[in-house]
Amino acid sequence: IFSKLPSIVELHLPNSNLPILPIHFPSLNFTSLQVLDLSNNGFNSTIPHWLFNITNLLSLDLNSNDLQGDIPDGFASLNSLQLLDLSGNSFLEGQLSRNLGTLCNLQTLKLSLNQFRGEVSDFIDGLSECINSSSLARLELGYNQLTGNLPISLGYLKNLRYLELWYNSFLGSIPPSIGNLTFLEELYLTSNQMNGKFPESFGQLSAIRVLELSDNQWEGFITEAHLRNLTSLEELSLIKTSNSSLSFNISFDWIPPFKLRYLVIRYYQLGPKFPTWLRNQTELTTLVLNGASISDTLPSWFWQLNLTLDELDVGGNHLSGRIPNTLVFRFPGSVDLSSNRFEGPLPLWSSNLTKLYLRDNLFSGPIPNDLGQKTPFLTDLDISFNSLNGSIPQSVGNLKQLLTLVISNNNLSGGIPQFLKNISSLYILDMTKNNFSGEIPESIGSLLTIRFLVLSNNHLSGEIPPSLKNCSLMDSLDLGENQLSGNIPAWIGESMPSLSILRLRSNHFNGTIPSELCKLSALHILDLSHNNLSGPIPHCVGDFSAMKVKPPDTEIYQGSLQVAIKGTQYVYQQTLYL
Repeated sequence: IFSKLPSIVELHLPNSNLPILPIHFPSLNFTSLQVLDLSNNGFNSTIPHWLFNITNLLSLDLNSNDLQGDIPDGFASLNSLQLLDLSGNSFLEGQLSRNLGTLCNLQTLKLSLNQFRGEVSDFIDGLSECINSSSLARLELGYNQLTGNLPISLGYLKNLRYLELWYNSFLGSIPPSIGNLTFLEELYLTSNQMNGKFPESFGQLSAIRVLELSDNQWEGFITEAHLRNLTSLEELSLIKTSNSSLSFNISFDWIPPFKLRYLVIRYYQLGPKFPTWLRNQTELTTLVLNGASISDTLPSWFWQLNLTLDELDVGGNHLSGRIPNTLVFRFPGSVDLSSNRFEGPLPLWSSNLTKLYLRDNLFSGPIPNDLGQKTPFLTDLDISFNSLNGSIPQSVGNLKQLLTLVISNNNLSGGIPQFLKNISSLYILDMTKNNFSGEIPESIGSLLTIRFLVLSNNHLSGEIPPSLKNCSLMDSLDLGENQLSGNIPAWIGESMPSLSILRLRSNHFNGTIPSELCKLSALHILDLSHNNLSGPIPHCVGDFSAMKVKPPDTEIYQGSLQVAIKGTQYVYQQTLYL
């Protein structure tokens, strides 16, 4: 029907549940058609050749289908095409041919989220040979299987404003010709296998706003020469997840020409001093300097920047000193100061915080009484491995949105508070290695979503409360190293079908091992040692079939556990799932 409308100029049929894209079109009469959008339907054929007879086409959008096969050479006949979007088809494959590079009027080319492979040199060489230079302003090739070095001809695409090459297997260094792309605003190279040094011509990208360079194998140094002309730079992301020797070599008194909003540097050396070139960065909303080998205090000028932040992460350094309560955050704010040498009382900031990680520092004193009032929207709180004392304040019961509460390895005392039942969405509760005493309250059975309950290495007494059988989603139950008594409840084997860790060692349990525990078909670790148990070991222990296989990734334990293997105690953290 549509082919009988020769005057139609635009045809938009996205998200229309069309099952079939015809391979043959015997009576094609789209002589005036300029825009064709058939995206997000579900076509699972190859790209039909009748499309190449619509020679006036300016825009062709076939994204988010299940198209398959190579890109046909027939695209070369669509020499008026300005936009071509084949992204998100998953089954398109093969190499990008030079013919595709002959589309000199193309302004936007989107080929991401497919299975294209091989090198891109021929394709980009073709684009670079356009008589009046290529019109290409946006090139998206991310999430494919492309490889090889980036060709020098990339620098001849002088109209490029957006270049997305991330999540491929590109090799080699950034070509020096990159400096010719003076209109380039966004560059995405994350998650490739690129190496080598940054060319000094990098510093000529005066229009660049966004640089995503993480997860490569860069070498050498980043100096002022690479940054001195990047006057438009707003976002810089550089995360090290593979072998890379890159580090920063920037002089103490350098003043950047840009104002960053988003700065993420992980595991690259910035230190030992806190980078003074940040002292004029008054527009930062995200600041991540994690594992950057900084051994310093946070300087006073940093607190005087009057930043309003979404995220502050300076974890994994050797920072010291006290933290003032002057920082301001936007909702949902996140702070990570973990694994440093900060001291003094626990800092509390804006009520907009949702994630607060202060673990592994030297914070001391009690948990602030007004924690629940000052930060009512917290979803994640980790203050473990400090020197905190006192009891858990009543206001913690106001943290109704809390998912993870980790307060282990402190000197906290008192009983487990009844008000924890108010935190009904709690997923992880880790109170190990403190001085908590008294009985485990019945109210803990109100935590219906709890999956990791770790109360070990305290002074808890009494029996395991029957209400705990309500916690049917439990993955790990660790009550070891306490003074608990009574029989091991048989209902554990019947009420917690997904339990993978049951650790009750070093208590005063008596009686026999209930055979109902054999119903725990997902169990990987069972430790009942150092109790007063008697009687036979149930024959059904052979039913613990999960102990023979690696747990699926969805069951990887989030936390640490002390495991006795061949008479030696080991504390497993990130590697426990092994």
